[in-house]
Amino acid sequence: MTMKLDALPDRNKEEVFQDIMKEIKAEPKKAIKNTLKGLVPERYLHFLLERSGIDLQEQGATISNEKIRRFAELCKDFQFKVHGTQPLEKAFVTGGGVSVKEIHPKEMASKLMDGLYFCGEILDIHGYTGGYNITSALVTGRLAGMNAAMYARS
Repeated sequence: MTMKLDALPDRNKEEVFQDIMKEIKAEPKKAIKNTLKGLVPERYLHFLLERSGIDLQEQGATISNEKIRRFAELCKDFQFKVHGTQPLEKAFVTGGGVSVKEIHPKEMASKLMDGLYFCGEILDIHGYTGGYNITSALVTGRLAGMNAAMYARS
C-alpha cells in the first residue's frame, strides 16, 4: 500500500515554494537547515532536505530552484510504501521525559521544585498501546491538577 504525507496542508506546492524562496532571499548566506527551521519537525526537515539532494549546511542562495521545488513537493506529497506491521516493541515512537524518580507519585509533585507538577506524556513512562497511555495521562493529570490546586491555595 502506498501512503502519502502532506506536512503543510494549509498551503499548496507553489505557495510552499514561494515561501521558502522568500526566506532564502531574506537570509541568503544562512545554512538551509537553519533557514527552514520550524517549517516541519527538525528530523523530518533534515530527511526531506537530504531526499531533495540538498546539503544541510548549504547556504540557501547556492541551492538551485529545482532542488527547492523538489523539497517543496516532498513537503506536500511525500510517498512511501507500507509492507506490513512491526512487532509491538517497535511501536514506541518517543521516550524520555521527566524521570519518575524525581516525582512524588501520590501527588505528581516535583521532588526538586516546590509547586511544580507533572502528568501525562511529559513523564518517562513507557506503556503498551491500547488505552494505557491515555489512562496514565488522565490519572496523573487528575492527581497533578488536584495537588497543584491545593498547593496554590496554601
